[in-house]
Amino acid sequence: MLLFMFIVIAAACMFSDLKKLMRHRRGRDLAVWISVWAAGLAAVVCSLLNLPVPSPLLLVIWVYQPVNTLFAAWFS
Repeated sequence: MLLFMFIVIAAACMFSDLKKLMRHRRGRDLAVWISVWAAGLAAVVCSLLNLPVPSPLLLVIWVYQPVNTLFAAWFS
């Protein structure tokens, strides 16, 4: 029931934002907006269903580690 309520509320919010974006015909903004909403909806649904989700910090560490090593090699 909670999941259904969330989806209904999210759909209403998405529709109000989508209407504004479609009126201005901004394709890139629309693509970014859809991807952010999809990621947010997926995260909340996983949380409501008590699915184990890894920490987003692991992704940050995975990206940061090689960049940090590269900059350390350049500037040391």
